[in-house]
Amino acid sequence: MNKHIFTNEKFVGYISKVTPSFSNIHFPTPKLLKKFWHYDDELSGGIVGNYIVIEGENYGFLGKLQEVSLPEKEQNFLGEHAFYDSSFHPQGKVELLLSFNYYSTKIDKGLDKYPAVGSKVYLCSAELIKTLFVNDVAENNVSFDIAKLTNTLETDLPLNPNQLFGRHCAVVGTTGGGKSYTISRILEEFLHLNQSKAILIDATGEYESFYELGNVKTVKFGANDEDTFFHYSRLRTMDLIALFRPSENTQKPKLLDAIKSLKLVKQLQENEDYDSSIYEKENQSKMEYYSHLGTYRTEIESDKSDFNISNLTHQIGCECIKHGDINNFGGNDGSAVANVRSLISRIEHIRGKLEYRNIFGFNKQLNNNNEFNQELEDFLDTTQTEKTLFIICLKDASFEKGLREILTNAIGNYLLDEARQYKFKEKPLVLFVDEAHQFLKKTITDDFFQDLELDAFDKIAKECRKHGLFLCISTQNPRDIPVGTLSQMGTFIVHRLINETDRLVIEKACSEGSRNSLSYLPALQSGEALLISIEMPMPIIVKIKEPTIKPTSLTPKLFS
Repeated sequence: MNKHIFTNEKFVGYISKVTPSFSNIHFPTPKLLKKFWHYDDELSGGIVGNYIVIEGENYGFLGKLQEVSLPEKEQNFLGEHAFYDSSFHPQGKVELLLSFNYYSTKIDKGLDKYPAVGSKVYLCSAELIKTLFVNDVAENNVSFDIAKLTNTLETDLPLNPNQLFGRHCAVVGTTGGGKSYTISRILEEFLHLNQSKAILIDATGEYESFYELGNVKTVKFGANDEDTFFHYSRLRTMDLIALFRPSENTQKPKLLDAIKSLKLVKQLQENEDYDSSIYEKENQSKMEYYSHLGTYRTEIESDKSDFNISNLTHQIGCECIKHGDINNFGGNDGSAVANVRSLISRIEHIRGKLEYRNIFGFNKQLNNNNEFNQELEDFLDTTQTEKTLFIICLKDASFEKGLREILTNAIGNYLLDEARQYKFKEKPLVLFVDEAHQFLKKTITDDFFQDLELDAFDKIAKECRKHGLFLCISTQNPRDIPVGTLSQMGTFIVHRLINETDRLVIEKACSEGSRNSLSYLPALQSGEALLISIEMPMPIIVKIKEPTIKPTSLTPKLFS
């Protein structure tokens, strides 16, 4: 930084008041508010939203003009032709954003020092704004070319991808604000740099323009046999509970016991001479059963659903027995059988329904072609460098009974487990979730009005930054995103937001110093966004560059 940013041509006034959050400017003459050109840069001292620099003794200060007005006693003399020719004394209110050292490139985020009353105020050029961001980019020579400043010259603003995603990222805005174009532009940069891998959960098929690219791997979930499936054996026990929705007190214990018994059956079939597909408990030895449980304790206590699900309803019936005595289980319990009939019916209905059967592979083997986890493992293999973007298309996946939420939560849990094993420590991964409000609901409600937690993405947001797994969500309804997830976002790319509730949600998730900038959100044009990040010097309004590969997000014409 140097003092050449303070030139007489850009002088506009003096600081007349200083508070911890803002300062007032005194403009000596209204002529200083006129628009003019300075080396191809259009500048104006009287436009709200413009940036200014303040010349302190040892530090300079950057601020944003929030208000311009005349003293009340002068307003009566204001006329159409008199403003620039008379002795009016305009005044302005400035939000102080940051301070900088004149003789180094060090930028101090936030404010621990303030300008003095009487300090000179100058208009800020686009090149200075760019310099504040480029200094950090130069350290590793990697930048994303996704944004430009909103000045007349539309100056390019290179952004450091580590700053964008290093503490997770959220792209939000109302329909038509430009979210999809922003995600497309970011994905293009990933493919162009070809250094890190990314995964995109595409809820609507909006990014189908990327599907057939040479360095993109696409899998599709749907109702067809040839579509990708997420084998049920890789689901957690809690995923099955969310899927089958047992009642808490009478059905859930029987379901858990049946799952435990079927896991035991699989171990007995693989390791001992056991040829039955279920475990009969009625009037059988308790000691033998619990001895087997102890032998295969690790496998049985695993959270995975590693058993034959086609025998689940039969095994639930086998669990409906009386307590018995100290040595043996009791006989059949008719009351328990009656209690689980609705659960058995529900499980058989779900297993037989085409949407569930094909997505969770109820009638398929784990080693069949198109099994999701194997496809993803092949993509993530460090020796595989040809494909750098993995797209999960859910366009044809059913919306019925929380199926999408359970599926995406299972995918999130898989990536969470991989991150906890430090698989992404050396080769970080970015997970994009489009239309995140469809999937990131904290809970789903079953038929008994009991809330079941689906918290994989919440855990990813809270745990996985240090493990090299970064989350980037896109949504038009930030109010529907769990608070715990949203509060972990370090970067917000906020397009136009009209709904007051949505703006309040973003305001609560941002730092105190960024909240004044949110007042510009309702007035943003399509493609413009407010960029807020704890890793960047300050909040700034940018224009997102139009992507070369455009998403299919246009609204069909009612009249052509």
